[in-house]
Amino acid sequence: MNARFSAILLCLAAGVAQAEGSDWQPSLGGQYRINAYSADNDDGNGRQAAARARIRQNLDMAPLPGLSTHLQLELGHTVENITTTAASGQYLGVRHAVIEFRADDRTGFQAGVVPLGDRMGDVLFSSDWDYNPLALSLFAPLAGGELRVFAATLMEGSEQDSTDDFTHYQLDFTGPIGGRHELDLDLSLVTTRGGDEDIHVHANAGLSLQLHFSEDLALRSTLLGSYTEKELLDTDADGDGLAALLSLETGFGLSLLGTWASGREDASGFLPLMALPGANGYWGYTGILTVQGPTDTGFDGDAVNISNNGHGMASTQVRLLRPVVGNLSIHLAGGWFGGTRVSGSRDELVGIDLLAMGSFHFNSFLALDSGVAYARLGDSVSGYSAGMSGISTFNQGSGERRDKCAVFSRLQAEF
Repeated sequence: MNARFSAILLCLAAGVAQAEGSDWQPSLGGQYRINAYSADNDDGNGRQAAARARIRQNLDMAPLPGLSTHLQLELGHTVENITTTAASGQYLGVRHAVIEFRADDRTGFQAGVVPLGDRMGDVLFSSDWDYNPLALSLFAPLAGGELRVFAATLMEGSEQDSTDDFTHYQLDFTGPIGGRHELDLDLSLVTTRGGDEDIHVHANAGLSLQLHFSEDLALRSTLLGSYTEKELLDTDADGDGLAALLSLETGFGLSLLGTWASGREDASGFLPLMALPGANGYWGYTGILTVQGPTDTGFDGDAVNISNNGHGMASTQVRLLRPVVGNLSIHLAGGWFGGTRVSGSRDELVGIDLLAMGSFHFNSFLALDSGVAYARLGDSVSGYSAGMSGISTFNQGSGERRDKCAVFSRLQAEF
């Protein structure tokens, strides 16, 4: 069905080009993924297992120099596959729909349903995790780097009432320092409606410095701040906090990551923007408390954002990415997550997370990832999807600790 649909799109686009006398040609790319997993959540509900298909098909056109469009369609997980995928309620949906205009190589804008990610390493908001709002994003050169400004609407609500909008305003910059080093700056402001039906704000600010000492050694240091009006949190006082990340990457494939985010028992500590819509990002190294591509599937409910939804959290993570032989490589990772601020008798330890995964590349487009993930989870895990929902939302009851284990694989063609 999808190959036929792609062929139809290609023929239509080629026909438009011929009709207008242009020699440009559309390009088709995409991502075809099949996930399979078996996970024991140790919660008394039995083993969780599934095979899940996800297909993303792109259509990219550039009819004139400086003008291009990008369309990405997605078919998500289907559960009734005897006749067509529509039997399970799944239809092709639009994930991206972008008009891009460039006055030159470095100046222009994007408009439409635009994939947007932060410059802070997927900590605040992530296009890889479906942060694709309706947006107008402008970019221009500044001091040898790039300045980006955008306004984005995540939720429009009623067109007669602007107070129910969810709007994200962004100003950020990325540029070189001293030749091979890099500076990233971030200012994010969200306006949305709180429990009292009035408009309130959430803000993030960040500064990140990446130092490339050599081709085999890079250090990245990031400092973040947040402010959240109390009406968005249902607390007695406004929320605020700080977070810091420090990562070291070596040419051998060994990486170290340390993170810290301040927190409070009422969940009003540091909060990343992604906590408002209950989204996440690929910010860590492990497979359960943080998520990698092959574990971003039906058992990812114990993944947390960098502050455990405002309760604060520290982590120490290590990763080894190495080729083994031929087209086979390994991904080994481990992490300790703790220091969270919770009320009552809950544990400050969020968990210990281990991951072992192998990747075999059949060619430059097709790869098979397989592995096992294990985590010892404390009773203070607040899954990313809970977002800013307050102090009572945890993945398990007080005093309950779990051993979670998952065996997984992902076959993916991406081109």
